[in-house]
This record gives sequence, C-alpha cells and structure tokens, in this order.
Amino acid sequence: MKRIVICCILSVLIFAGGIWGMLYTLKIGDDIRESIRQVKDCYLSGDKDGAMTAAKNASEIWRGFRELHILIMDNDHALEITMAAERIERLVESDSDEVTVECGVMDELIGSYCREQEIRLWNVF
Repeated sequence: MKRIVICCILSVLIFAGGIWGMLYTLKIGDDIRESIRQVKDCYLSGDKDGAMTAAKNASEIWRGFRELHILIMDNDHALEITMAAERIERLVESDSDEVTVECGVMDELIGSYCREQEIRLWNVF
C-alpha cells in the first residue's frame, strides 16, 4: 500500500512539474516575442537605441532560459534561436533593413519552439 501511495505522489509531482515547465516556457516565449515586437517597432520608428535595448533584452531572456533548462532536447532549434537573437543585435548595430525580416524569423522560431513544448498526445508518446 505504501508503494502505491508513493508512486501516486511521484506521478502527481512529475505531472505538476511538467505543467509548470510548459507554462514557464510559454511565459518566456511571450516575453521574448514582446521584446522582438519592440525591436521591430522601435527600429521602424527610428529609435535605434530602443531597438538595441529590446534586442539585448530578448537575447538575455533567452540566455537565462537556456541556462535554467539544462534538459533542452531540441538543441538544433535552440541554437537557431540563439543565432537569430545575435543576428538581430548585429543588424540593429549596423542599421540594416534586414532587422524586420530577422525579427519575423525569430518570432516564428520562438512560436514553433513553444508549440513543440506543449503537452499534447503526440508530444508525450
């Protein structure tokens, strides 16, 4: 009987941890996407300093997320997001018109990453 209770408690803890991880990932994804939108809006309005601040903020949020999540399974996708964040910073520094395109790419990468982390039947099995 004790084993069944312990197994049930462990199952609940694992399930709760998975849900917390998914919600945290979605929150971080929303924060990064908001920073990327700020980069695009600031750049289009001519505020290069604001765009650079928002780009650095998005990059820092992503770095913090990667440091906390040591068990990221999709390393290729995570690397693409990291490279896109760095490219956005460099494009804002060089005042390139490619900033808006790269912001769209990073927004799509973050959205795709968050969708992959959602709890769905095909993600579990």
